[in-house]
Amino acid sequence: MPAGERGFVREIALEGWRDIRSRPLMLLIVSASTLPFVFLLNFLLTPTNSGIDMILSLGGYAVCFALYFLFWCMAVVLYDTHARSKKDASYKDAFNRMEGWAWPSFLAGLLCGLVSIIAFLIAQIVVGILLSFLAAGQTSGTSITVLQNVAIFLTYIVADAAIVFIALVPQMLQLERGRKVEEVLRASYHKIKEHYKDALLLFILPDLVTKILITGSILLILRIREYAPLFVLLLLVFSILEAGRIVFVAASFNHLYYYLLEEEKQKRKAKPKKQPQKQAKRK
Repeated sequence: MPAGERGFVREIALEGWRDIRSRPLMLLIVSASTLPFVFLLNFLLTPTNSGIDMILSLGGYAVCFALYFLFWCMAVVLYDTHARSKKDASYKDAFNRMEGWAWPSFLAGLLCGLVSIIAFLIAQIVVGILLSFLAAGQTSGTSITVLQNVAIFLTYIVADAAIVFIALVPQMLQLERGRKVEEVLRASYHKIKEHYKDALLLFILPDLVTKILITGSILLILRIREYAPLFVLLLLVFSILEAGRIVFVAASFNHLYYYLLEEEKQKRKAKPKKQPQKQAKRK
């Protein structure tokens, strides 16, 4: 089905889901790699006005993001169905391929982590300003709570609208073997820009589902007094949910990537070739 047609996103999502079901262990591997990121993001980071604390927080976020970005790249290799049609890739093969390209991937992960957190902070400011006007005349506690919850999810939506442009960076690294960070970022941006709506739906829907489940887990903890054992459980649940989002994005964007490549080939074939001009005969 050509990109942009009705049902295209659903078809891509189903293909990605089939890939995940065929290799379920990858979910646990990515879950383990997301533990530092999830712990930092959900349990360690706190609002601060100190410039040094802000820099340390951004640096820690970028490093933790880059760590699980490496295993995001591994998932891209493992779920590459086009390569598997020739040879069935094992977990070891996928890890070795990721390891062989680890340094470019780690550098790209650092930059993608910074882009993600900056996009989130900007979205938080923009959404906060917009909703502050709506909350100005509200006196009910329920209304304020509803607006706060709306602000949280709107922030994620606005941030994802920008972050989606780097969603194909793992494919640019592992499938096209890009090495320079600026080149893979530029390539991802241009490919996503051509089919932004489809890419955004594939990126934002699993993120919203993950955030809803995480929010529900946080609300649950407020009703339970025994915090210590539940903290460990929540950390594991959050990691699995985050990993589920990542492996879905890896698998589905693999299919999107190959659809876009095929579309580019068809466009090149359909493009009329320039006929060489006949030289005028000399008399």
